[in-house]
Amino acid sequence: MSRLEELLQTLCPDGVELIPLCDVASIDKGEQLNLTKMTANAPYPVMNGGIKPSGFYEKYNTTENTIAISQGGASAGFVNFVNTKFWAGAHCYIVRPKTPAINNKYLYYFLKNSESEIQNSKYGAGIPGLNKSTLDRLNLPIPPLPVQEEIVRILDTFSGAVTELEAEQAARVRQ
Repeated sequence: MSRLEELLQTLCPDGVELIPLCDVASIDKGEQLNLTKMTANAPYPVMNGGIKPSGFYEKYNTTENTIAISQGGASAGFVNFVNTKFWAGAHCYIVRPKTPAINNKYLYYFLKNSESEIQNSKYGAGIPGLNKSTLDRLNLPIPPLPVQEEIVRILDTFSGAVTELEAEQAARVRQ
């Protein structure tokens, strides 16, 4: 039996409660930043409606280790975990746990796993967008913290292995 199975059997033998995301996490929108204020050599990435930064800026409005979700554009609904301080633009949702009973990285992995459901909820044809209410309604399973931490440990390990494999593949392609 794995460590995770042991924890689940011991700490939540009857399953876990599902709680709407809006009850356990704050979901805020970033601030508009004019494109002319961004430069290529500023220290902080600007996260908006895309997968990668829109540019870089001299200031930040969001701390590191924060979940960012693209609000508008072709990538609306893309879930990202930003390890550095950054500027959250007007087309970016910032998601943070409201309670210490929720592990931030566990919340990220839940949202990343729900990414296709989130993206399928986009509205509009020209420039698609994502309503905050879509995120509010997501039902988050909330196991005890030791279970969340073990899930994060497993997924971080797996994620690291995938990154190493991708680097190996890229090196072989260059070769």
